[in-house]
Amino acid sequence: MFQFGDVCVDLRRLVVTRGGAQVELEPKAFDVLRYLLENADRLVTKDELMETIWRDTFVTPNVLTRAIAQLRRALGDDAREARYIETVARRGYRFIAHTVSDAPVSAAPRPITSLPAAPVPVTVRIENDPPATVAPPSAWGMGARLAATVLIAAATGGVVLLARLPARHAPAALNAVPTRVTIGSGNNTSPAISPDGRAVAFSSDRTGSLEIYVVGLAPGSEEVALTHDGGQNMQPDWSPDGRWIAFHSRRRGGVWIVPSTGGTPQQVIDRGSSPAWSPDSDRLVYTPDEGGLAGQQVLWTVKRDGSDRRQLTHLGQPAGGHNHPAWSHSGRFIAFAVSYGVQNDAIWIVDAAGGVPRLLTPGHSASHPRFTPADDAVVWTGNAAAFNGRIFRIGFDAVAGTAIGEAAIVTPFENGSLQGLSIADTGAAVFGVGATDTNLWTIDLDRDGSASAPARLTSDVVRNGQPDYSRDGRIAFSQLGTGLPMTVWAIDPDGSHRVRLAPDGPAGDPSWSGDGTRVLVKRWNAPRSAGLVWIDAASRRATPTGVNDPGVRSPRPSPDSRSIAFHLIESDGSMNVWTQSLDGGPRRRVTHDPEAASFPVWSPDGKWLAVEVKRGERTQIGVVDKDGGPIELLTNDPGQNWPHAWSPDGERIAYAAERGAVWNIWEVARRTHATRQLTHFTSSSGYVRYPSWSPDGRRIVFERETQTATIWTIQLETPRSVTNN
Repeated sequence: MFQFGDVCVDLRRLVVTRGGAQVELEPKAFDVLRYLLENADRLVTKDELMETIWRDTFVTPNVLTRAIAQLRRALGDDAREARYIETVARRGYRFIAHTVSDAPVSAAPRPITSLPAAPVPVTVRIENDPPATVAPPSAWGMGARLAATVLIAAATGGVVLLARLPARHAPAALNAVPTRVTIGSGNNTSPAISPDGRAVAFSSDRTGSLEIYVVGLAPGSEEVALTHDGGQNMQPDWSPDGRWIAFHSRRRGGVWIVPSTGGTPQQVIDRGSSPAWSPDSDRLVYTPDEGGLAGQQVLWTVKRDGSDRRQLTHLGQPAGGHNHPAWSHSGRFIAFAVSYGVQNDAIWIVDAAGGVPRLLTPGHSASHPRFTPADDAVVWTGNAAAFNGRIFRIGFDAVAGTAIGEAAIVTPFENGSLQGLSIADTGAAVFGVGATDTNLWTIDLDRDGSASAPARLTSDVVRNGQPDYSRDGRIAFSQLGTGLPMTVWAIDPDGSHRVRLAPDGPAGDPSWSGDGTRVLVKRWNAPRSAGLVWIDAASRRATPTGVNDPGVRSPRPSPDSRSIAFHLIESDGSMNVWTQSLDGGPRRRVTHDPEAASFPVWSPDGKWLAVEVKRGERTQIGVVDKDGGPIELLTNDPGQNWPHAWSPDGERIAYAAERGAVWNIWEVARRTHATRQLTHFTSSSGYVRYPSWSPDGRRIVFERETQTATIWTIQLETPRSVTNN
C-alpha cells in the first residue's frame, strides 16, 4: 500500500483511489505506476520501462507516453508542474512525491502480473473536421466479456482472434506474433503481400522520393527496387497470379503496372489511385481522384491494358468518398471504405457487376478492407476509442453479400495507427505501423514578402494542429493524442503560457471571435451529436450557440462573430458552402458549384469567402461573395490547393498546396492572382495544413506532420486450402 497526497495505491487489490474515490486505470498504466513507486527517487529510463512493462510485446514508444498521460490525468498531476511524476527530457521519468508505504520499497524489477481493473467497452471518438459518423452501439457494443478479453490480450502481450459470429464462421485462435519486415528508417508504408505469402511490395522514401520495393519474407532476403523514376510511387497491389504489381504515381499521374520480377512500368490509365486487382488478374478497380476532395470519390474498373473503363459507384450512393477498394476472391463483390473528408467511417459492399452498394459495417477510421482467403469474412484496419490501431473482422455471407454477426477486434495494437493491409492466400497478412511528429511551425515574412526558414513552435508527442490567430496574437489550436480526447488550447505567440480552453469533452475546429475574447469550437456531446460552443478565453466558460448539427463541417465565424460559414455534404453527394446565423436562424446557400466547393474562410471585411473548389482531380482556390454568386478562381495549378486564412489587409490568401506529393505553404494575391511559395519542404512523407496569418501580417503559423513507418507481418487466417475443406 502506497499513499501520497490524496492518492492511495493498493498493490494487493490492484486498486487506485484519489480523494476516496476509485480511479480507473488501464492495466499497463497501473504497471507503470507500480514500477515507478517501487523505484521512487531515481531516474527510470524509457527503455527500462519499455523492457519491463511491455517485454515480448509488439508496441512502439507511444504506448509509454500514453500510459504516463493517463496516469497524470488520473492522479491530478501536471507535466509542467509535476507533483508526482517528473519528466526527464528525452531520458525517462522519476517518481518524486513523498510516499507512505506498508512494505519496503525495492529497486529490483518484479514480474508484472496485474489484471485489468475493469472491462472497458470498445467506443468511438471523433478525431477532427470533418467528423466521422460514429458507429451505433449495435455494431460496436461487444460487451464486457469481449472488452476484458481484449485488455487481457494487450496486458499479456498475446494476440487473440475474436469474433461474435455464429460458431461455423468463428475462426480458430492463432498463436501469432507480428514480425518486422523492414528494418530501415524513414517511411516504409502501404504494403502488399504476394499471393503465395513469400514476398512483400511496399512504398519507401529512402531515396528522397517514394518508390516501389519488393523484399522476400525469408530471413536474409534483399530488397529490390521495382521503380526508380522519382515518380512518388505508392499504393502497390500484387496481382493474384503473382505476375504484376499495380501502383499509383503521384507525380506522373494515374495507375501503372510493373512486372513483379522487375521491368519497365506501363501506365494503365492517366487518372486514378488506390488500384486493386480482380481475382483473374485481368481488371483493376480504382478511384479516379488523386487527392482531390475525398468526399467526392467514386470507383471505376478498367482492364489491365487500359481498355473497357466502367464506372462502378456513383456520387451520393453512398454519400461521401469511396476509397480503398478490394475484390473478393470469387470476383462477385468489391468492398470499399467511405469517407466524409478527413477519415473513413464505414465499410460498404457493391456487386462487381454494378448495382446499389450496401453498408457492411460502420467503423471508426475504417480503411483497407480485405477479404479473407475463403471469402467468409472481411478484415480492415481502424481505431479503437483511444485512437490506437486495431485490425477488425466481420463475418461475410459470400452468397448474399451481407455481414454475419458483429464487427470484432482481431488483433489489438497499443502503438498508434496502422497503415495499409494485405492478406495472402496463405492467411499471412502485412501492414504498416506509422509514427508521426505533428506540431505547430511558423515562418516570418519580410516586407518584400519573402519568408524565413520554418521554425518549430511546439514539440509535443501528440498532434497539435488547426491553429488560429486572435487579434492580440494568441494562438488557439486543437490537440489529439493516442488515449486522449481531442481538446482545444491557447498559447502566446512564442509558444508560452499554454492554457486548456475546453476542459470537458472532445472539442476541435477552434476559431477566434472578432474581438479576440472567445473561441468558437465544435464539441461532440455523444455519438452522432455535435454542436458549436463559444469558450470564453479568460474564464473558459462554455456558452452554446444555436447551431447543433453534426453535419456542419469546417465552421468559421464571421468577423463580427454573428454568423458562420461552413460546408455540407448533401445526401446526393454534392458539396457546397453555406452561411447561418449563430443564433440558429435559417441557412443560406452560397455556392452552387457543379463539382464541389468547401472549407470557406471569411475575408477581414466580412464581404468575401475564400473557398476550396474541386476541378477534376485537382482542387483550386476561389473567392465568392458571402451572399452568393459566381466563384472567381484565383489559381489554376496542378495538385491540391487548400485555403485557410486571409492576410490582415485582405490582399492575400494563405493556403497549403501539394505538388508531386510534397506539401508546402503558398499565398495567392486576391487582385492579381499571383502566387508565391513560402516554404520549401522536399519530403513526401508528411504534409502541411491550416496556415493562419498573425494580426500584424508578419508571421504565419501552420500545422506540419512528418511520417515514419515500418512494415510488419502476422498470420491472421488459416490457408485457403485448409479453410475450404
